[in-house]
Amino acid sequence: MLGEKKMKDKNRKGFFGLFQNAKRTSESLEETETPQSEPVESPESEESGVIDNNTSTSSNLPPSPDPSDEPDLKESTEPVSIWEPSDDPLILRVNEDLLDVERRQFAMKMKTLSNIYKKNAETIAEPSGEPEPKAAQPQLLISRDCMAAWVYVIPSLNGGPDITEENLRSLLAQERVKTGILDETVKSIAKEHIYDQVLLIARGVLARNGIDGSIKDYFERVVQLEFEEDENGSVDYKNLNNIQAVKEGQVICEITPAVPGENGMTIEGQVYPCTVKGTPIAVPAGRNTQLSEDGTLLISQKTGHVTFSNGKFQVDPLLKINGNIDNSTGNVDYDGDIFISGDVRNGFSVKATGGIDIRGSVEGAEISAQGPITIASGMSGNGRGTLTSESYIKCRYLEHCTVKAEGNVYAESIINSKIQSGEDIVVTSGIGVIIGGSLLAGSNINANIIGSKVRRLITELIIANVPKNVEESSRLTREMEQLHHNLSEIRKNINYLESVQRPDKQQLLDSLKQAADYLNIREQEINNRLNEIASKDSEQVGLIKCRQLLPVVRVRMGSSSLLIQEECSSSIIYKNSEGEITIGTN
Repeated sequence: MLGEKKMKDKNRKGFFGLFQNAKRTSESLEETETPQSEPVESPESEESGVIDNNTSTSSNLPPSPDPSDEPDLKESTEPVSIWEPSDDPLILRVNEDLLDVERRQFAMKMKTLSNIYKKNAETIAEPSGEPEPKAAQPQLLISRDCMAAWVYVIPSLNGGPDITEENLRSLLAQERVKTGILDETVKSIAKEHIYDQVLLIARGVLARNGIDGSIKDYFERVVQLEFEEDENGSVDYKNLNNIQAVKEGQVICEITPAVPGENGMTIEGQVYPCTVKGTPIAVPAGRNTQLSEDGTLLISQKTGHVTFSNGKFQVDPLLKINGNIDNSTGNVDYDGDIFISGDVRNGFSVKATGGIDIRGSVEGAEISAQGPITIASGMSGNGRGTLTSESYIKCRYLEHCTVKAEGNVYAESIINSKIQSGEDIVVTSGIGVIIGGSLLAGSNINANIIGSKVRRLITELIIANVPKNVEESSRLTREMEQLHHNLSEIRKNINYLESVQRPDKQQLLDSLKQAADYLNIREQEINNRLNEIASKDSEQVGLIKCRQLLPVVRVRMGSSSLLIQEECSSSIIYKNSEGEITIGTN
């Protein structure tokens, strides 16, 4: 009994001596294979079943290994793909090259250990003298990041039991491998008795990075001033281009929704986090904006201008300018209504497709609107200011300016200005005075005082249902005067050339006769058009009313005219049934 115990101790010591020799051999091979990687520890005992990757090397120098113990490296150096290739750029790939280094190191150690087991089985015998049966031994390697596990099964020896599926699953459970177990591999190893090979037995689930939400702006959040240059390189500092106009239904910005990231899982069931979570972005939807049905476009609900404040785009149909129109704002051209709290300085322009409301005064500027124009003070145009509206114009005073409105013109005073209204000119509030200039109304002119005691200053009042006819009549009259002058000169030349009868001037004579014929035709056309306008003028209706009429005042109603050089009170000026202009009493 005592001899048998001594024999077993001797065999155990011999086994551990061989194992230490295998350890040194494996370390030598690892240093040759991966000199930059960390050394790996051998198993502490033959019953461990798992290879630990975090152990330092022995300080003792290894002896020269037995050539018969060298592992076969052909199988261990072939790279093995763990996860299927994918074109998805969001998949968070694990560095499989590093995992392959771990696998190869594991393969070399296990091959060496397997050889030692086989040698040891031949030398260690039971008391009966027969070799001791050895069951198949599965060894497991879990990668440092716990994303993969490999198994190596040392074959059964001396008729020992083969590996079973239960053995493999028991080892996996013992080492807490829960996720990504390759069942087909487990079954194949047990069924086909696959030994002395490193096989992937479990792999984790790869994480998939998300995409952070993003926004592509089509309008500036902070408007930068941009100056325009002409062909000569001169800069127009009045056109600042600092208003961002937008149409109803126009896209303000494009939104790319966030794609949430998907965490992976290690083989131990722990979360393997993605690096990009896919953070949603706040949609900058403000006043008068809406998202498209798919949530990818921010669209303007109204026509106006775009601004960005408090993290949101907003659309305002009304453009508010708190201050003056001057060098700080530049010219304004806006698709909508404009409100100006201050003045409009000399030389600037304001244009709108809607109305314009100015709470200050206007100097020699250009104001144009498709809607009404309202000026709290008035316009002192210095001979260059203009107001143009497709609706009405209303202000306190109009001085030395040009005004054209398709609707009424309202003022408290009009001085030395050219006013044209498609309807009425009303100057009855306040002083209600018209002095100098020319006023044309499609219907009526109504004022408190018309004219001035300064007799050299003439005030012209025109009633024309079709103001364009008045302009056309004046233009055609001027053209007719020029035509008569040209025709007279041509006839003189024709008479001279016909009298001298020079053959060399025959071509010139023919050209002059051609020109004379054209002018005669044009003269007839002009006369026909003037007669047509005159026939409409005979139907002209309208009144001029005032409480006091001061000379000198020239009145035109259609083709009729009257020069008033005497003062009148409570007067009504109209065209009677005979087509004559008459001054009546109100």
